[in-house]
Amino acid sequence: MINNEKQYKISKKRLNEIVTEIETVKNASDQHPLRNKLILASLLNVKQELEEEITDYESLKNTSKNTLPERVISELPSILTEYKIISGMTQKEFSEKLGLKEQQLQRYEADNFKGVSFKNLLKFLEAIGLEIRIKETRLNKSRQRTPAKKKQSSR
Repeated sequence: MINNEKQYKISKKRLNEIVTEIETVKNASDQHPLRNKLILASLLNVKQELEEEITDYESLKNTSKNTLPERVISELPSILTEYKIISGMTQKEFSEKLGLKEQQLQRYEADNFKGVSFKNLLKFLEAIGLEIRIKETRLNKSRQRTPAKKKQSSR
């Protein structure tokens, strides 16, 4: 996921480089055709991934919605980055709003807030005024606890 304008610009530049590399490989006749085919497949895959990330970032940046889509709890950390992008905040502005140093926010964003405790994650969500609701869910009662296997003593 692209987290900020700097990453966005780097991704756009890298996409242009990939497009150039694709054309170079397509026109290369001095290499083995199978080698070119493998390189081309790899480059096309990277191109597609970059295009998707760029499209996602641009979509968030240009949205005028005031609600974020429903998602599962494991995606909760990405809401913070999406909020920052939609709000048009810089890294510095967002870090101040969260009560963090800018470098700490960069570290958190680099690993998608995986190192943040749940308590701090909730504190960040509260700081930016995001309301989180738990959707009604059916309990699956068919899951039975299986008895723990006894350890065999080694004699």
